[in-house]
Amino acid sequence: MKKRSIIFCIIAIIGVFVAVMVLCDVTVSRNASDKTYDNVDSIPHRKVGLILGTSPISTWDGRRNYYFDHRIKAGAELYKGGKVDWLVVSGGDYRNTENGYDEPVAMRDSLIKQGVDSARIVLDYDGIRTLNSIAKMRDVYCQDSIIIISQKYHNERALYQAKHLGIDAIGFNAKTPGRRTSWWRNRGREVLARVKLFIDVTCGLNPDIKETIIRDFTKTDRDFLSVSHIETVYGDLICLKPKMSILKMDMVCGEIPSPDDDSIVLAFAGAFTGTEFDKGHSNVAGDHAAGGIRFKGYRCKRNTGAFTWSTKSGPQFFYKDYSSALDKAAKEDGMGFAQEMMIHNGAKVPTTRPSGNRNVFRALCLDSDSQLA
Repeated sequence: MKKRSIIFCIIAIIGVFVAVMVLCDVTVSRNASDKTYDNVDSIPHRKVGLILGTSPISTWDGRRNYYFDHRIKAGAELYKGGKVDWLVVSGGDYRNTENGYDEPVAMRDSLIKQGVDSARIVLDYDGIRTLNSIAKMRDVYCQDSIIIISQKYHNERALYQAKHLGIDAIGFNAKTPGRRTSWWRNRGREVLARVKLFIDVTCGLNPDIKETIIRDFTKTDRDFLSVSHIETVYGDLICLKPKMSILKMDMVCGEIPSPDDDSIVLAFAGAFTGTEFDKGHSNVAGDHAAGGIRFKGYRCKRNTGAFTWSTKSGPQFFYKDYSSALDKAAKEDGMGFAQEMMIHNGAKVPTTRPSGNRNVFRALCLDSDSQLA
């Protein structure tokens, strides 16, 4: 009798759990019944599309991840169809795990190959959970009306979370891959995720968002800056070309620029070495000019040239004997600093840097049209 009671209790517990899973699954699906779209032409326009993250390679077996491919294609179709003006790619950086990727970068690079303007792509590294991705759209990016882009079953759960967070969201369904094994695995995981969704809602679980600087990127005028990407054997080369005619540029010394300062368009830390900002101009490698004043920096033997800029003369580069160029920039109320040059007028510049040294470099240069890049 006791054994029967135990078996009955186990069956009852399993039955309740199955009933809860079915109830959660059906509730989430019904909530999204009129909020998802499969066709670009039929979906309404929203300023921002949110692509929920995944890796291009499956973390399960190292194979190509077609869920990734279809989400990228869906996002690109919405952008090129004029249905969204911006795409937020939300994921995590899992490069330290097996088959792991930097998901936002992988999504960005794939979207660029599909013809999406890189300046219209925003990278979000808080997207390790769907809840984080959606909450960040409201709390950090100031968006209350978005299109969520993922496979249908994922969209349905995301739309329920969006509704709970007070966001007016609709979903665009990316194609679901046809492989039966991966579909069952992902669909089964989704059923459990929907149960967890209701647990989170009931317990009032707060999203874990690391980036806290509030900014509505859709209101930023980025027409002053064109961005392009060039793939090389050493990595991704990002080229920024500002319109100097509408910008004021100078060195910032003695204090770290605040990301909340809307007057700062670009800030490069290349002129400084180390973090002793309280030393001001003496912490700059080499002689320099800032705000029309000539300063003496500490000696750096790798400096072989200088960059200068003023409203009168524009951007210029000088090789070897550049001290007089800095004097001229100061007289014209401009700025300039010494730098390590690698190429000048199409020719390689001798350097003390070890052969084969690989690093991340920031470089100012002039393109073939003598425009600053």
